[in-house]
Amino acid sequence: MDINAHRLLYDNIHDFKTTAMHVESEIKRHGIRNNSNEQVPDIQGRRHSELWVSMKSVSHFNLGIALELLLKMLLILNSISFEKTHRLVKLYDLIPKKFQIKLESTYQRCINTVPEGYELIAFVNSASPDPTTLPALKNREISTLRGFLEYFDEDVILSEKRYSWEHINQGKWRHYLSDISVFTNLIDAVMIGIQR
Repeated sequence: MDINAHRLLYDNIHDFKTTAMHVESEIKRHGIRNNSNEQVPDIQGRRHSELWVSMKSVSHFNLGIALELLLKMLLILNSISFEKTHRLVKLYDLIPKKFQIKLESTYQRCINTVPEGYELIAFVNSASPDPTTLPALKNREISTLRGFLEYFDEDVILSEKRYSWEHINQGKWRHYLSDISVFTNLIDAVMIGIQR
């Protein structure tokens, strides 16, 4: 890979991650909640739940790009070719096993650095026949990095968060994380070992 392309890829990973973190910090700063229909003070009449979904969509999309580019960089650094895809699990599965083990270990350490953890938040776009029935995680093993990447691909669908507005009337479940710190910390920890 050309050194300039390498540097741009490296910088993009950091900058997409930083954008996700910035949006998350704005959600916290304004106290924006997913479970309130009240207006957010000083935000031009926007309501908490609508603003939360919009901002979380932006943070999750940027997080997804950062994770995708990180996995692609690891493949490039190991001279492994890959097809054009946004699927995180497909990219992860191409990474040599010894690096998957290191990634998993780093992921587990990152989980332990976020003592308050995170909550999986899911809700439907519109009324469903039984709104009390939460979506099944389809037996996803989200305690592992690969399992969480699968959850991101299949349920959260990070790569499509920019199209959230297209699904608004389809009654589909929308999935979000209350806190993305585990994954931003993971990106930081992996990037420490990669030269710009």
